[in-house]
Amino acid sequence: MKFNFKVAVVTGVLAVSMGAGLAYAALSADEAITARRACMKMGHGGVLGAAVPMFKGDKPFDAAALKAAFDAEDKLCADWSMWWAPNLLKGDKELTHAKAEIGTDPKGFDAAAGAWYQADQNLRKATDLASFKAAFPALGKGCQGCHEKFRAPLQ
Repeated sequence: MKFNFKVAVVTGVLAVSMGAGLAYAALSADEAITARRACMKMGHGGVLGAAVPMFKGDKPFDAAALKAAFDAEDKLCADWSMWWAPNLLKGDKELTHAKAEIGTDPKGFDAAAGAWYQADQNLRKATDLASFKAAFPALGKGCQGCHEKFRAPLQ
């Protein structure tokens, strides 16, 4: 039997896709909420914890500290896209800030999340205090854009 590269690639892609689909389907709402909470509090919160004192002038600009915070954010938020399906918004045991509008206005949610993501990416490009101070306010606006419409008191 001769090895067929195309068949091997197609088979591999299908296997990975099916595995990813099964992993996504197996995620419970409580697991999604726990992951979202870690991303928000320790990931995004870690970036803000490093950045706010620099922005206020309480600490000097420190690119290495920001990079460490962004690296932690990347790890904690890597599965972001898997946490927002309508069936994952309310948990059985875990309380959440997620509003139903995430599921009823997915384009609005994607736009708000995209605006935050772009601001986050722009802040990562800061190389000195001036570029950092110019980019930082957009990150806060990005947070606010999601939180105003898509975040509620704990439910």
